[in-house]
Amino acid sequence: MRIGIDCDGVLRDFIGSVQDTIKKYHPELADQLKTPTDWSWETWIPFWTEEETEKFVFEDHVEEIFYTADAYNEALEDWPIVMEWAKAKGHELILVSAQRDDCIDITEMWLNLYRFKFNDKVYTHLKHLVNIDVLVDDSPAKLGRFKKQSITGGVPICFRQPWNTKSQKSKITIDRLSDLMYVCFGK
Repeated sequence: MRIGIDCDGVLRDFIGSVQDTIKKYHPELADQLKTPTDWSWETWIPFWTEEETEKFVFEDHVEEIFYTADAYNEALEDWPIVMEWAKAKGHELILVSAQRDDCIDITEMWLNLYRFKFNDKVYTHLKHLVNIDVLVDDSPAKLGRFKKQSITGGVPICFRQPWNTKSQKSKITIDRLSDLMYVCFGK
């Protein structure tokens, strides 16, 4: 079985890194940051337009935000266990990440820094077109499209985050990567 795993929001705390970087360069705005409840920048960065946020994240501070982002502690704890389990069961772990072109090299360095090793890596926004049987993701849009249009008839698995509560109600949901071993496959 080919298990697709997203990076940001599953392995890497992208949102935490954006928030930390805003606090570093604009401490006067720190108390205005909100908890994300959806994918819209304006819901959790209400003081900037979408264009201003995109510039801050993807132009002015792209390397700092993507490379210095923390890995989720649970992901670091679970990764060796999931790798061993996947190998023993004959499963492949595939990174399926919707990185922008100028973020791919930084993401590769970040994955190496934290020793997240995959059988394959696919960078695309069209995750439903990737040859995987399962997609672990935090994006409601990506999960919905995968459920409806996966070329393999694959199963979307929601990685629980505050911004995907609606998806949690309609899809298999996990709290950490090691839950994969039990939720879909039995150990």
